[in-house]
Amino acid sequence: MNLTRGKGVSLLLLFALVLAACSSGKGSSNGDGSKSSQVPDLTAAQQIPKKANLPEGGKYDPPIELTTVRVQQPTVKFANGDSMENNYWTRAYEEKYGIKLKTLWAVDPSQFEQKMNLSIASGEIPDFFQVSAVQFMQLAEAGMLADLTEVYEKHASDGVKALLTEEGNIALDSATIDGKLMAIPFTSPSREGAQMLYVRVDWLKKLNLPEPKTMDDVLKISEAFTSQDPDGNKKQDTYGLAVDMDFYLLTGFFNSFHAYPRMMIKDDADKLTYGTIQPEIKTAFGKLQEMFRGGQIDPEFGAKNANKVYESIANGKIGMFYNPPYAGLFPLQAAKEKDPSMEWKAFALTSADDKPALSQAELGVAAYWVVKKGVQHPEAVLKLLDFWREISYENNIDDIFKKQYIEASNEDEQVWLLNAISAYKSFKNIEVSLRVIQALETSNTSELTTEEKSVYDKIQKFQGGDNSNWGYNLIFNKGGSMSVADYYRKNNLYLNNELTTAPFPSMVENNATLAKMETEALTKIILNLAPLDSFDDYAEQWHNLGGTSILKELNDWYAAKSN
Repeated sequence: MNLTRGKGVSLLLLFALVLAACSSGKGSSNGDGSKSSQVPDLTAAQQIPKKANLPEGGKYDPPIELTTVRVQQPTVKFANGDSMENNYWTRAYEEKYGIKLKTLWAVDPSQFEQKMNLSIASGEIPDFFQVSAVQFMQLAEAGMLADLTEVYEKHASDGVKALLTEEGNIALDSATIDGKLMAIPFTSPSREGAQMLYVRVDWLKKLNLPEPKTMDDVLKISEAFTSQDPDGNKKQDTYGLAVDMDFYLLTGFFNSFHAYPRMMIKDDADKLTYGTIQPEIKTAFGKLQEMFRGGQIDPEFGAKNANKVYESIANGKIGMFYNPPYAGLFPLQAAKEKDPSMEWKAFALTSADDKPALSQAELGVAAYWVVKKGVQHPEAVLKLLDFWREISYENNIDDIFKKQYIEASNEDEQVWLLNAISAYKSFKNIEVSLRVIQALETSNTSELTTEEKSVYDKIQKFQGGDNSNWGYNLIFNKGGSMSVADYYRKNNLYLNNELTTAPFPSMVENNATLAKMETEALTKIILNLAPLDSFDDYAEQWHNLGGTSILKELNDWYAAKSN
């Protein structure tokens, strides 16, 4: 059902950005784009008769201009005189649809949210742009956004509608206020990106250890990787499990204990509650405390974010870590190139008991695309999204693929990050993997798309001795990480965050305080600076510092939603 809220309430939703690694690169968190080559020739069928009032699928004549603002990804390298204003995507938009795209400003990802906040505060916003859920609700409540309900129904292609509803209506519901669609959700592969366990199988072989099938196996492997000198340097300088300061790398570990941190879940009374205050979290932290005492966790983890921990992995100091299925490309490809002897394998989450481990999954929406109220042609934004969908998911023309993705440049231009609007399929990379595996088994590539053929070729190169494509093999080949992700999908091994709308005023007010308190309290438990039972004090303090108000608002919303 559509989610509605009363006007005048300040609302907030955690910006659930999922790194969506496409099979020829990585996903984007903002804007997205393409390359500097010439726009592909359009077929006669694409040369739509020119009409002033745009019919479905038509081309604007005279051309229209749409303004936007962008993230300028540092990995994008322009060539052949291209720029943010003039590149493969901008030329294609104008050639096919008669849409001239004008970028008012573009900044580094780290500056985008602040810059966007300033634009919103000044009231100077472009025709369409990407926003976080916080900004989306601010703009909607200020009456600055176009109602897209009718526009979407009339002008969104069947392909766009299918893309945005792959996991049901939940994404569109999250963009619906008082029964009106006020944004286009930037869908992301939340469930496909669920964490799994990566293990150095060369160390397993050296220590004559079996592959992990239970959580007890994982704990035994961690102890062995710490104490039995798996790197053979005669020093006890390796750690069994990766831990970072934000506990991001522990999500899968917690899930193995049926614990679901930093998300809203149902309790036994069918009420919503906060996952990090549940007794299962305490159990998991008890194990982490034991592991720390045993030297299995880097004692400096409290000062290392995930990227710093990845450096330790590349340096051969850590034997296991939890990560999404894209880890073969980052961080493991660089680690493999640094030390070709290391071998990694992805495993499904193990369970601490006889119940299956479920991977936690957020709302599959990374952000929202909004249109300024009063824009004359709001439907044009849907045409740009349909172009992204066609090029990214239906294209079989090699030349177009090479222009859109990084294949056309040895300099890794990543021009696909320049697209003006995008949305990601829920299980795209799993489907790529299944088709590539079939082609590898039959040597028949005739049914592969250009992108799938690219993945197939990379795996073939790896099998021929090219380690630079090792990561693709780890991800897409049989038994790789996408095979694990497919196992999750086939068996529906997910627990979804029950909060599918913008958080409430009490969350906005108390989030920073609660998050800081949470991290400090739980870090002290792992470091043995506080006893395990201090977890109960943390849970009580969470309630006292605003948690009680949060849960009341949460359950009032949930009750209204369920009626």
